[in-house]
Amino acid sequence: MITCTRCGKENQDHYKFCLGCGNELAKAAPSAQPSEAPIETARTVLPPSPTGGLQAVAAGELRNSAPVSRPKGGIPWNDSPKMPAAVPFQLPPNPLAAAPRVGGGQGVPSAQAAPAAQRAMTNPSPSPTDEIPCPSCGKLVQAGFAFCGACGTRISPPPAAAPGSPQPRTMFLAGTGAAATPAVVPRGRLILIRPDGSEGGAHPLHEGENLIGRGQAPLFDADAYLSPRHAELFVGPDGVVVRDLQSLNGIFLRISGDEGLESGDIFRIGQELLRFEVISPPQPLEDGTEVMGTPNPGFWGRLSVIVGRDVDGSAFPLFGEAIVLGRERGDILFPEDGYVSGTHARISLREEHVYLTDLGSSNGTFLRLRHERTVPAGAFMLMGQQLFRLEYR
Repeated sequence: MITCTRCGKENQDHYKFCLGCGNELAKAAPSAQPSEAPIETARTVLPPSPTGGLQAVAAGELRNSAPVSRPKGGIPWNDSPKMPAAVPFQLPPNPLAAAPRVGGGQGVPSAQAAPAAQRAMTNPSPSPTDEIPCPSCGKLVQAGFAFCGACGTRISPPPAAAPGSPQPRTMFLAGTGAAATPAVVPRGRLILIRPDGSEGGAHPLHEGENLIGRGQAPLFDADAYLSPRHAELFVGPDGVVVRDLQSLNGIFLRISGDEGLESGDIFRIGQELLRFEVISPPQPLEDGTEVMGTPNPGFWGRLSVIVGRDVDGSAFPLFGEAIVLGRERGDILFPEDGYVSGTHARISLREEHVYLTDLGSSNGTFLRLRHERTVPAGAFMLMGQQLFRLEYR
């Protein structure tokens, strides 16, 4: 230790200036045993301090290079109020850098290098094999990365584990010491299908309730036809249950077989939005009076084109055993809709029940859900103006 001749404060042997008053310290007498020349410490000049003078870093300590004056009035320096010790200047630790050595290269780590070296041993950097799958596209992402390099999805940290549960392996980012916990792999995802049939972005589906709507995720924000709370997808042990949250434009599921139709059901082929209604025979009034009108020639249903909210366009009567809808062939044609196939769908009456069947059309037939429903993996759903394919495991 070196004792300052001005204020009496003890300083370490390698300090050149006193920590208490900034006075230049007298060099210690050289030892008789020869040693290697000490490593010179670079001096970093900092911007001017508010109190004047320049701040300089020497041997890892912050000092004020302005000249020190004794207090006026003849008061000895040791009797004046004690000056606060200067704050050491430290750079952020770098676990990959070797610990600098002082004291003639004798292998003794410096005061600042020891904590950094200790952090480097206790917080190793992640191995390239520590990777986690992206919740959207499934591509492996190195642990600790905040975004997926393939699709740009944010890798969110998992929820906190319950008390007593096994803790996941903790990894640290090189040079920061920040821990990165592997993200929870989702049970499924909604994949956006572009108009050309290619896949767009994906929205992860986790165990339990998943809220779908405009403002709930970046994949849904650009669709103005989605309600803020549009649908709920519940992922459970028996599959995915889809429920409409009283949205304005509804959820349409692509049918794969015969689907029973109820009066008031709405379905879509191409760009045509159609509503089915049952035509019941006229009922007499309470006093028994029958209503006059044209006798029903055998119509059992009606199909109306929806052109707006509470606004209907053309209406078509349904009769016989089956009615075929298409663009070129059938009983009801939509020749100007290029998204409707030549023979697209069929509405049939069997045993007093009405069924809707797709006839292998290119773009499918979509039925609006009236109740919650369990949907299989690979199902296509139309929500707003976007088509999605459901995947889950």
